[in-house]
Amino acid sequence: MDSTNDPISRAERALYDIQELADSTSEHHPSWALLYNCTQISKVILEKWNDDLTEEDLSEIRWMISELENSCEKLKNKVEQDSRDK
Repeated sequence: MDSTNDPISRAERALYDIQELADSTSEHHPSWALLYNCTQISKVILEKWNDDLTEEDLSEIRWMISELENSCEKLKNKVEQDSRDK
């Protein structure tokens, strides 16, 4: 199989496009942090697809998950505030 067209390579290329979107919107979009941290987690996983994740990798993923939780909480608070303001 052509290594430039295997599923992992295709996923990495697609993820690159998603990372570009996250980087270009920066913090100007309310869902930016969710997209950014999801792509970072995905990047770590894809890079290590054929290897074992290290403790450092898992620690980094745990930190990004906590960032996702923080982002969700902020978005939830914003939705609640917006609904109260109506």
